[in-house]
Amino acid sequence: MAILAFSPYWATPASADSSTAQPPLRVGYLAELPISWRTGLADPLRNIARSLGTAFSRPVDLDIPLPGENVFGAESWDELQKTIQLGNIELFPIQGYEMVQHGRDLNLKPLLLATRNGRWKTRFLLLAAPSAEVQTLNDLKERTILVHRDGCGNLVDLWLDAAIAVGTGVPRKSFARYQTVTQAREAVLPVFFGEADACVVSEAAYQAVCAQNPAQIPQKLSLTLATSGEMPAQVVACKIDLPVDVQRRVLERAVKLTWDFGQQTGGLIAAEELAFDHLRTLLSQRAHSPANPVPAAPMPPAALLQTSTPAKPTVKRR
Repeated sequence: MAILAFSPYWATPASADSSTAQPPLRVGYLAELPISWRTGLADPLRNIARSLGTAFSRPVDLDIPLPGENVFGAESWDELQKTIQLGNIELFPIQGYEMVQHGRDLNLKPLLLATRNGRWKTRFLLLAAPSAEVQTLNDLKERTILVHRDGCGNLVDLWLDAAIAVGTGVPRKSFARYQTVTQAREAVLPVFFGEADACVVSEAAYQAVCAQNPAQIPQKLSLTLATSGEMPAQVVACKIDLPVDVQRRVLERAVKLTWDFGQQTGGLIAAEELAFDHLRTLLSQRAHSPANPVPAAPMPPAALLQTSTPAKPTVKRR
């Protein structure tokens, strides 16, 4: 596959906080969204890349192509990695776990953390409705677990592999049946209505579903069988040797940028090393295991449970 060749830099107008013209910055991201990452909303990496590309593009002019040609969507991780190594991009939104896995090999530096509703932390929950059949994690053996990724890709698999292996002593692959769903409500509500045994959702996505029925849903899904540490989802990385003045320019401008993820408004903040502590621990533990992530099988649209577009549960009134 051919690697994108970018045109030379163009001059851009001076920014509000600079007295000299600045060249545009080139942005790359993984454009191929695997089906098992389905969110039903949008690809956060793409939206972050478009926001960055617009902020650091050359000016609009009728005599030149429209801005956006400084944004490159790679069709595979290998293609993105080669493009980074060739120095053809300066900024690249990637998943947080990819930063930890490949940062050293590619000489990467985390520059920005993506936020949603002001929070960069992502925490995953494995939830069930307590019953005679389900009281502990071991009780989910050979049962159905619905998985919502919340745009975080294989981070869900990395954590779920470890949570089940540590909690049960059984490899995740042979432990239960897993189905990826598109919307958080498609994970939570089937468990609420007794049509599935358990679900995996991010804490933020679960709270959004609970907001539709704060009285009944948390009361019914009161059994938390596993909880992850707080981890970053998307990260904007750069090469370690990106000039300091360019890094400073990105950090100064980033606080004014937004990106969309469904009905949520995302932002960007300066990255802190401590944000990766739980991820490093998770991946370090995993490095001692020969098992690879086992992506949850996507659920075909025709096979979605009836509660994929459920009516809002009625709140009982006294």
